[in-house]
Amino acid sequence: MSARLYGPINLDLADGPIRVDTSRGADGRQQARLVFGDLTQAVAIAVTNCPAETLQQLQEAVAQLIALQQTQARLATLPEVA
Repeated sequence: MSARLYGPINLDLADGPIRVDTSRGADGRQQARLVFGDLTQAVAIAVTNCPAETLQQLQEAVAQLIALQQTQARLATLPEVA
């Protein structure tokens, strides 16, 4: 049986932290998780079984977020027009 998530989870990343958590599972195999937040409020995404292409998609999505953030910062410096 697999765990399933029903409904959205929203996390305001604010200033982080973000980390990669690696450990050995009960079967001795290496496991990896991408963890957002600290120990009291964290969301972890298991990436142990995902293909490299999925991590590439994640990297591309983060690049899009960076570009959007930079565009918003540039727009904020423009004078307001009526």
